[in-house]
Amino acid sequence: MALQVNVNDILNQLYQHRGVVEFLFANRENITVNELLSREDISPEGYQRLKALELVFEYENIVSLNDAVIAMFEDFMEIGEVTPGLVNDYINELKRYIRFYQEVHEHRFLRHIKKYLKRINIALPREIIKLQKNVDDTYKNEANYRIKLHKLEDYREKRDTIIEFIRKTEEIINDTRQLFTYTNDTELYGIVTNLKGTLIENLDFLIEIQTDITDYINKIQFQLDVYLKAQRLKEIKDHGTLHYRTDFIEQVKQVKTLKHNNIKGPRTKISIDFLFTDEGHVLCKRVAEKYKLSRLMMRGIAGKLPSNFKEQLIDQQIKLDVEKLVDKFLNQNKLNLFEYLIDYKFPKAVGNVSFEERLSIFVEIAMEYQNSLDFKYRLGYHDYEDANQTKKRLGYTIILPLKKEEKKTKKIKEEKE
Repeated sequence: MALQVNVNDILNQLYQHRGVVEFLFANRENITVNELLSREDISPEGYQRLKALELVFEYENIVSLNDAVIAMFEDFMEIGEVTPGLVNDYINELKRYIRFYQEVHEHRFLRHIKKYLKRINIALPREIIKLQKNVDDTYKNEANYRIKLHKLEDYREKRDTIIEFIRKTEEIINDTRQLFTYTNDTELYGIVTNLKGTLIENLDFLIEIQTDITDYINKIQFQLDVYLKAQRLKEIKDHGTLHYRTDFIEQVKQVKTLKHNNIKGPRTKISIDFLFTDEGHVLCKRVAEKYKLSRLMMRGIAGKLPSNFKEQLIDQQIKLDVEKLVDKFLNQNKLNLFEYLIDYKFPKAVGNVSFEERLSIFVEIAMEYQNSLDFKYRLGYHDYEDANQTKKRLGYTIILPLKKEEKKTKKIKEEKE
């Protein structure tokens, strides 16, 4: 470095200009000096201090972070390019210290063996994670098809290199098994056991990565073939050959449907009016059972009306004075219309009025006396038992007597209209 500094100076400058470091790490290309100095969190003196410490470099008015700083961040965040050569260095150092320990059996060499076994155990999963991220990012973000293919081929070679390192590590562990047993070091035994499990898991991950790489390459090759065919087709179209020398237009007219992404539309469209019928409700119920939707299963199918329903209704209307019934309802404020009719004691001349008949009277009053009633447009529920003693629930609209003030406002509106 240009100045004699210590760790404290470097940490102070990185922390003091952490916003600038984050900005340069995220934007590693084409950051000019003027663009950097236009920020509020750095001054010209601070920029010169970073340059003096060689934390940043300036070349042709372009500013970039020191590669060592970038590598440190990428190492901790497990991102960046795959560097399998680092694992190879650890393996070579491990072999060297094992050879030293075999010669003199001193404990100081055993410490280095443990250190490099741990480093291999950490470095291999990190390189595999970076390899997976780079493969996915290349397929998703690289715009040029040919560069994308070359990068994926390079990652395939790096994947094979990592597999070779795993094989070498397994050979070292197997060849020195007796040596590790002879040391009677429980810590070393635990490190070796953990490393064996990591090697097996890493091989499984690398198989999945190889599958992804092959799948991506096949997709890119297919897309490239389609692009080249489309480009050739455009050239033919521009020269007029497509229209005058081929039957391309006739062939396209014969194609009636085009399928995209294997998504098929419904065969028939069902009208909304049909869904409100009993048959439509049966269909909705089947769909609800298939997709486990509980909201569509609340409503039940209405029972069949008796054949003499109209005759009974006419006889009942003769015996029952509906107007007096409505007047009595309007003069009370305790019950809503449905509750009032359910609890109402009809005259003996009318006879026994069933639940279905009371329900029909409720509908009749709601339709004919709507100007005198206050519809709340919310549901109330009534539990009852049918003829088969099956418990059911009926939902009804809550209707209350219209208050005097509301009657006056309604009359004023009707007169204005």
